[in-house]
Amino acid sequence: MKRIFIRLAQAPTWLRLLMFIGVSAILLDAGFAQEDKLHHLAGFLALAFCSRLAFPSARMSLVTVGCLVTGVLIEAAQELMPLRTASAYDMLANCTGVLIGLLLARALESFAAKTSLNPR
Repeated sequence: MKRIFIRLAQAPTWLRLLMFIGVSAILLDAGFAQEDKLHHLAGFLALAFCSRLAFPSARMSLVTVGCLVTGVLIEAAQELMPLRTASAYDMLANCTGVLIGLLLARALESFAAKTSLNPR
């Protein structure tokens, strides 16, 4: 029970870090057109994948909604920043990353259940 409270206490720290990175005004040179969409997809893929593995007993719908809401809130916060703008395509890349990350996590869970990776 104590582990659950420690994990829940750490979650807001990661959320704050993600929000800070999402709204920071760091401008990078793009290697190709729309490169930032790839960054959005990769970042939210990692967020969803790690969230699912960090909270395996949580319902998949809660992890999904939490990751999707985080993506929408980051885009909304960017609209309030002077050097940033919100983008529907960024939100689409965020959502796509979340879905791919959750599918990969589910595949890993399924693989672990069928092999000796499962500690049960």
